[in-house]
Amino acid sequence: MVLSKKNPDERRWRTMRVRVPPKLSALVLVLCLCAVLNACAGSGSGSGSAAEPAEEAPASESSPPAEEYGDEIVLAERGGTTEFTLVCDLADREEALADIFRIRDAFKKDLRVELPVKDSGQKDDGSAEIVVNARNRKGCADLLAGLEKGEFAVRVSPGGEGEQPKINIAYKGDAARMCAVNAFLDASMNGEKAAVPADLDLRGSADGLLITSSIPVLRDPFIVLEDGVYYAYGTGWVCYENKSGSLAGGWNSLGVVVDIPADAEGDHWAPEVHRRDGKFYMFTTYRSRRTGHRGCSIFESDTPTGPFREITDGHVTPKNWDSIDGTYYVDESGQPWMIFVHEWTSTPDSVGRMAAAKLSDDLTHFISEPVELFRADDAKWAKNGVTDGCFMHRCADGQLLMLWSNWDSAGYCVGIARSATGAVEGPWTQDSDLLYSKNMTGEYDGGHGMLFTAADGSLYLSIHSPNSAVGSRRETPVFIRVKEKDGTLVWDTPSVSGGK
Repeated sequence: MVLSKKNPDERRWRTMRVRVPPKLSALVLVLCLCAVLNACAGSGSGSGSAAEPAEEAPASESSPPAEEYGDEIVLAERGGTTEFTLVCDLADREEALADIFRIRDAFKKDLRVELPVKDSGQKDDGSAEIVVNARNRKGCADLLAGLEKGEFAVRVSPGGEGEQPKINIAYKGDAARMCAVNAFLDASMNGEKAAVPADLDLRGSADGLLITSSIPVLRDPFIVLEDGVYYAYGTGWVCYENKSGSLAGGWNSLGVVVDIPADAEGDHWAPEVHRRDGKFYMFTTYRSRRTGHRGCSIFESDTPTGPFREITDGHVTPKNWDSIDGTYYVDESGQPWMIFVHEWTSTPDSVGRMAAAKLSDDLTHFISEPVELFRADDAKWAKNGVTDGCFMHRCADGQLLMLWSNWDSAGYCVGIARSATGAVEGPWTQDSDLLYSKNMTGEYDGGHGMLFTAADGSLYLSIHSPNSAVGSRRETPVFIRVKEKDGTLVWDTPSVSGGK
C-alpha cells in the first residue's frame, strides 16, 4: 500500500485487541455514561443551541514526504491490491521482458496480487512505480548513468511534492539484469507482503558469477575435484587438470586418459567420472564397430588420471538402440542406476527419450530393463526432438531433479525436469524456468550441464558454451555459481552492498 495524507494514520494498520474482564466492563460502562451526561450539561449556550464543531482542515491530495513513510514502504499485502505499477520498455527483447516480468509473476504467485504493467514511453504521472531500466524516468536514468558494464543497482526515490515513491532498478548487461531482478525480489518479497526499506540503496556486479575457463575447447565438460586438484573430462576422452585451486586458473592437458577398446570406432562422447568404493568409474559413449550403434559403457581406473579400462561387455545399453550421455546415480536405497539418452536417431518418431535402468553393484551390467522417463517434446520450451546431457541432483528438501539439454528460442540450453515422486521412475514433469539460456547472458548459448562442488563449498553448473563455434570462440567450459532455492536450482547471484 502507498500512504497518503488523506489517511495519515493508515500506516498504523495493525489493530490492538484487549480482553477486558466482565466486572471491569460494567464499571467502564457506568463511567462512560457519566461522562456523556456531564458533556451534555455543559455543552449548551444561553440560547440552548449545540456547540459548533471545530472546523476540520482540508485533506491534502499530495503524498507525504519521505519521513512520513517510516522505515518501510509496503508495496502490497497478500490477497490485497497495490498502487504500484511495473514500468519498463515493452518493446524490449522477449528474453529481457521475460526476466523483468518475474517481478509481476512473483506478486501474483506469492501474494495473489495483480501488478499492473505499463510502457516506459508513457508520461510519468507521479504515481507509485517500480521502474526497470527506463531512461525517461529521471531517478532510474540517473541510477543507470552511474553504472559500468555488468553492474546493477536498486534504489528507492521517495517522491517529492505531489509524487509517490519510485523503486528504480537499473543494470548494464543481461547477466546484470537477472542479478538486479533477483536483488529486488530478495529485498522486497517477505512472506505475507512485499515491502522495501525507505532508504533501500543496493549495488552489485555480475562479475564472478560466470567463469570462462582457459581451456581452449572442450565439449561436454565434466568436473571432478580430488585432493585439491580439479579435473575436466570431455568429448574425445581427454582430461585437463588444474592445480591452482581456482576455477579461473590454468588448465594443463593430460591428453587421452582411456585405453580405447577395439570396438570403439568413434564418437567418444561425454565422459563422466564418478568415485565409488575407492575407484573411479567413467560413464561414456562410443560408436560400436560391430553394431554400428552408439551406446553407453563403463570404464574403471584406480586414479582420476587413468588409464580407464572398459569393465562392461561392450555397450551396457540395448545393442539395437542409439544411446548416449549415460550418467550415474545412486538412489536413497543405495541402488546404482544409469540414466541415459535413447537418442532420437533410433526412435520410431524421431523424438528423443530419457531412459533409466538399474545397475549391478559392480557396475558391469543392467539388472533391470530400461524404463522410459520422459520425451523431448514433454517440455514446452524445447524446440526439437533432442534429449542431451542428463545429470541427476537431489535437493536438500528431497526433490529429485534432472538437468538436460535441448534448444529454446535462443539456442542450446539447460532445462530442469523433476520427479513427482522423488524416485527415478517418476513420473517426471518439466520446469518452465531454464537453468541456462543465451537469454540470460546475451552472448552465447550452451548446455550439456552437470553440477560440482568447488573447493570453497560453492555449487557450480558446468556447461560448454557456445554449442558450436562463433567466430574465434570455440566450445569452451563455462562455470556458473548456482544454489538451491525453493526446491529448484537458480543462479547464485552475487551479494549486494547498500542499505536494506
